Amino acid sequence: MDKKELVIVGIIVVIAIIVAAIMFMPHSDTKTTSLEILNKKAVGENGTVYIKLKDDANGAVSGKTVHVKITKNKNVVYSKDVETHSTGVAIVKLTNVSSGDYNINVTFDGDANYTESSISQKLTVGEGDIVDEQLENSTIIQQTLDDAQNTQDSADTSSYSQSSYSYTPSYTPSSSSQSSSSQSSSSSSGDLPAYDENGRETLPEFDEDGNQI
Repeated sequence: MDKKELVIVGIIVVIAIIVAAIMFMPHSDTKTTSLEILNKKAVGENGTVYIKLKDDANGAVSGKTVHVKITKNKNVVYSKDVETHSTGVAIVKLTNVSSGDYNINVTFDGDANYTESSISQKLTVGEGDIVDEQLENSTIIQQTLDDAQNTQDSADTSSYSQSSYSYTPSYTPSSSSQSSSSQSSSSSSGDLPAYDENGRETLPEFDEDGNQI
């Protein structure tokens, strides 16, 4: 390969490096993110780990999925994807994690608006339920718990509304038959429509659980 060919190859390599750098370079409007585990002491076997996702201005990054893995001797003992609340905090409720020392690794994949980030640190799980768990910011935690409860309440209300009873009368008695219909309804079976003293069909009543009274 002569000198001219070497120069051409060198130029191609430089161009390829520049293109690759541009492709992987974060966009100017992309915010840098970081993760923080708010628990500062041991967590109970049925305890909760609180993880905050924030941007470079320390602002909460909400509605994003973080991947949580807890390992011991490189074996995964717990794995879950959790979404951050309006406070930027993800609530991770531990299940089937016995007492001992573990490593917790949390990652955020990033998207068009935020860069990816990750954190890995030691996690100590104590025996039983540790009520006095020390947290970095109790105010944020309380706001997160309130937000989670409100979200759950909204979901429960929506679920009940969708499954609530809907009844459309299929028969409307004429004025000439109101009297006879009212009399016959009192002696008829429960499967037939019932009418009040004015000849209007009465609808079934239900309790708060959706069961017919």
